[in-house]
Amino acid sequence: MATISDTSIIQPEGKVGGFTFYKLNGKTIMRSLPSGPHKNKTNPSPLQKVYQTRLKEINAYLRPLKRVLDFGYQNFLDQKTGVNWAHTDLATKGYNHQANPRINPAYLQISKGSLVGAFEASAIRGGEEIKIIWANNSHEANANPNDQVSVLLNQPEIQKHLWIQNIAKRRELTVSIPFSPEKLNMEWELYLLFHRPLNKKKLLISDSQYLGRV
Repeated sequence: MATISDTSIIQPEGKVGGFTFYKLNGKTIMRSLPSGPHKNKTNPSPLQKVYQTRLKEINAYLRPLKRVLDFGYQNFLDQKTGVNWAHTDLATKGYNHQANPRINPAYLQISKGSLVGAFEASAIRGGEEIKIIWANNSHEANANPNDQVSVLLNQPEIQKHLWIQNIAKRRELTVSIPFSPEKLNMEWELYLLFHRPLNKKKLLISDSQYLGRV
């Protein structure tokens, strides 16, 4: 991947030779095209069908989470979108075309960063709420007691999610998420991350953690 200077006389877009050009945050990005199996639109091979299905299903899985992923990968959006970042791990580790379901939510990472994450975090569902707890690591490395907690509850089967930002602070060691009556009978894939402002323009963010289906 390369970035083309805005002062360049020619600003290409689309596919040119073995490269594709596109705009991202006001910059022209050049990326080499994948050298995967030759595409045969009329009679694809079984392997090509797997690749095509994988691409389609992962994109459909991630598309509803665009705003969440753009938040979680905001320090890396000069390279590619949040959806593209999350797509990489799901495609290489979290997709099995022989499994049911084919996408393993444990391999979805909704954020990426150097901030220390939660320690010994777990989630318990009881009554009309989910309770999340974690151990105190507020003074480990770059962690801070005032780090903010954000939570994603994802229901991929019906493409619904709850994105709850700044719901607690690291030092509180617990948070409870109440459910409205219409959501009580639904199960959710649960993700946890910490973050805090590094300066006026940038957040320090942790890698997200998957806490299971609750």
